[in-house]
Amino acid sequence: MKLKNLTYPVSKGINKVDLGRILPIGKITGVDIENIHFMIDAFEQEYVPNQTTYASSLEFNALEGGDITVIFGKGYVASYDEEWTNRFQHTDRWSGGDGIYSFNLTDGNDDFDQIEQKKTLFVFGDTFVGRYDHDTKQRFEPLLMPNNSVALLQKESESVNFFLHTENNGSISGFFKIDPRFDKKGTIPMNTVVYDDREENDGWLSSYNPSECNITYDLSKERFVTRIKITNYYQNQSTKLSTRGIRIFRLFGSADEKSWTDLGEYEADINLDGKTTTEINLGFSYRYFRFEINTTPGIGNYCDEVCEGLFGLNKVEFFNREERYLDVEATANTVLQEEPARSWIWLQDGVVVGKKLYFYPLTVVSDLTQPEGLQFRVTGINMISVPFNEDKIHFDEQSQKRTPFLYKHQGIEYALGGAVMPCLNDGYVYVYGYTSTYGQRKMIVSRVKAEEIENFDSYEYFDGKYFVYDIKKAKTVLDHISCEFSVSPILKGMNKGKYIAIYTYDVNTPYVAYSIGDSPVGPFTKPQIIYKTPEQEKFGKTTYTYNAKAHPHLSCSTAILVSYNTNTYSFTHNRENADVYNPRFIRLEEI
Repeated sequence: MKLKNLTYPVSKGINKVDLGRILPIGKITGVDIENIHFMIDAFEQEYVPNQTTYASSLEFNALEGGDITVIFGKGYVASYDEEWTNRFQHTDRWSGGDGIYSFNLTDGNDDFDQIEQKKTLFVFGDTFVGRYDHDTKQRFEPLLMPNNSVALLQKESESVNFFLHTENNGSISGFFKIDPRFDKKGTIPMNTVVYDDREENDGWLSSYNPSECNITYDLSKERFVTRIKITNYYQNQSTKLSTRGIRIFRLFGSADEKSWTDLGEYEADINLDGKTTTEINLGFSYRYFRFEINTTPGIGNYCDEVCEGLFGLNKVEFFNREERYLDVEATANTVLQEEPARSWIWLQDGVVVGKKLYFYPLTVVSDLTQPEGLQFRVTGINMISVPFNEDKIHFDEQSQKRTPFLYKHQGIEYALGGAVMPCLNDGYVYVYGYTSTYGQRKMIVSRVKAEEIENFDSYEYFDGKYFVYDIKKAKTVLDHISCEFSVSPILKGMNKGKYIAIYTYDVNTPYVAYSIGDSPVGPFTKPQIIYKTPEQEKFGKTTYTYNAKAHPHLSCSTAILVSYNTNTYSFTHNRENADVYNPRFIRLEEI
C-alpha cells in the first residue's frame, strides 16, 4: 500500500492538526516546530527519534507560519473492509453473532499468504435468529438467541453460508452444548478435583447410609503416581460436620477400569481445621484409582452421636513426586445432592489437528447480581473435539472434557484458549490466554505437542525463560490484551520471521491494537493502537466493540484481515437496531 505524504498549513503558535485516522509517521518537515505531541485521542504516543510514531492528530508550537509535511514511516494502516463486513450482514434467520473465529478445513494450515482459497468454517458465539424490518431495523418476535452457530465459505465461492442447529422437533439450539456430565452442582464428586483457589465448594458427600460407597478417579491416561494427598471433609459452619469425612477405605488401581488391583487398606485423618491432610505413598502406574469406603458408621467415617450416615471428601490430589496431575475426573456411585447447574458454553479459539477440530470453550452460568449485558459468571473451560472430513463436520460425534485451564491463585485468574496458533515446525500447538487482575488482561503462553493435545498434563507454560508444567508460574508477556485475540507468524514483508498479536486494547474499548514479537512467546513490542472503531459514535447509547483478531489463512502478511465484534449492553437497543450486533472487518496494510 502506498500513501501520499500529507501537507498542512500552520500558523505561528499553538497548532492542532487532525490527520483523519491513525497513521504511521516517519518524520515531519517544513517550518520549524517544537513541543510536538503525537496523539491518538487522549493517548499521547511515545516519540523515539528515527522510528515510526503513530498518531491521529498532532499538537505543536510552530515558530513561524507556513506548511508542514507529514512523511510516513514504515508501519501499518488500518482501513474498513466493506466487502468482508457485508458478507456477514445477513437477514434471513441468522441475523447477527459475535465471537467469530475461522478455521481452514481443507488442510488445517492457518498461515498467511495462501495461494488458493480454502474451505473455511466460521464459528460464532451468541447468535440472533429471527426476522427484522429492513427499513427501521426493528427486530421482530420471536427473537431467538442460541449460544453458538456456524457458517461456511466454500473454496469456489465468495459468499458465506450460515447454518443453525435444529433439534428433532425443529427448535433452534447451538451446535455446541455443555456435556451434561459437567453441568452439575451440589455435593458432587468433581468437587474433589477442583485444585485452585476458587470459592469453597461443598465437597463430595454420599447419600445417606449407602450400601456401597466408592469414588473413582480417572487420570486421563496411565500415570505414575508416587503419592496421593487427601483433604478430608470439612465445612466451616461447624467442626461437628468433619465427622462426615471418610475413615477406613481400600484403594484399588486399574489400567482399563475392568481389572482392579488391591493396593491396600488405608485410614484418612479427620479434618477439624480445614487444613489437615493425609498422604498415601505409592509408586504405581495406573489410569484409574478407586476408593472403596467401608460403609459401617464409625469405621468408614468419623460418626458422632448424631451419626448421619454420610461419607465425604473435600479434595484428592495425585502426584508424581512434586508434579501434581490436573487432568483428573471423578465419579461416584452415590451422591447426596446433584442438580443441573444450567450452564452454557461460549466458544473460544481452537485448532485443526488431523481431521479433528478442537475448541476451548468457556463454561458460563447466569449471575443476576451483575449489570445488564454482563449478567454471567465464568465457571470453567472445557475442551470440545469434533471430527470432520471434506464433506461434513460431524457435530453429532463431538466429545467433551473438563480442563484445568481456568485457575485462580492468590487473587489472579489464569485462563487459556483466547487464541491458538497451530503447529509450527517444532510440532507444538501454542495456546494463549491471559491473567486477569481487577479486570486487566495480560497475555500468557502455553504449548503442547499436537499429538498430546487432549492430555492436559502435557501442556507447558512459559515462565519468562523456560516452559514449565505449573500454570501458576506462567509469566505475562504482553499487557492490555482482550479476552479473544490472535497471534500469527509473519511470512513476508517488513516483519518477516516475526509474530503479530492483534487484539482490542483493554478488552472493551474502541481501539484495535497490535504488537510484534520476536518469537511465539515474545518479547513483544508495546501495544500500538492502530484503529478506532466508529460504532460507538455511530450507534450511540450503550454500544461497545471488543475481541479483535486476525484471520491469517484468509489474508496475506502485508494486508491482514481483522475482525472485531460490536454489541450493546442494552438488550432493548439490540431489539431496536439489528445493525448493531454483527462482526466488522478491517484490513491492516503494510506501507
